[in-house]
Amino acid sequence: MTIIVKSDKDGLKIAVEFLRKGKVIIYPTETAYGIGCDLTNVDAIKKIYKIKKRSVKKKMSVIVSDLAMAEKFGKLKKVDRILINEFMPGPLTLVVPKRKNFPDIANVEFVFRISSNKIAKNLSKKLGLPIVASSANYSGEKTNYKIKDVIKDFNNKVDLIVDGGNLKKKEVSTIAKFDENKKIKILRKGPISKEEIEEVLKNAS
Repeated sequence: MTIIVKSDKDGLKIAVEFLRKGKVIIYPTETAYGIGCDLTNVDAIKKIYKIKKRSVKKKMSVIVSDLAMAEKFGKLKKVDRILINEFMPGPLTLVVPKRKNFPDIANVEFVFRISSNKIAKNLSKKLGLPIVASSANYSGEKTNYKIKDVIKDFNNKVDLIVDGGNLKKKEVSTIAKFDENKKIKILRKGPISKEEIEEVLKNAS
């Protein structure tokens, strides 16, 4: 049975309790609805792959609450911190080497963002850990922005749904990574351009 809660203080408290117990939840993000769990719970991550009918070869990104949390799970360089301070919270996802406490089943690298959505960000903050942030849809199918579609697709499939109402469709985040020569590579185009990133780095040097 799926529990549905409002996106208020009481609802978030319940959602965090579910995350701590290794449950799988659906919650609103700054783009679409996401399906997630406590990043450190391998069994819960396996559940998400199963629920989404997603290949384990397709790895997942996470949401962190702040820079300090990102430092605990990823190996950040000065250039990474500059971009985090400039563009996060916001539509930028960074890819950095992961630390040993980041489970291999989630990803071979640490792919993360600080969400500009208060609900998503607070779930991670109150849990005290990163949360998995995969899109709340079945693998290869349409992305869900409306709460009625989320409930229709995932009622009795996940443990809890945070009802954030209908979300406005927004462009997915830019995914960026520095290569071995500290040159920025754009892995997925989004609202933040390579030129913007290079300009920030230039001014910071």
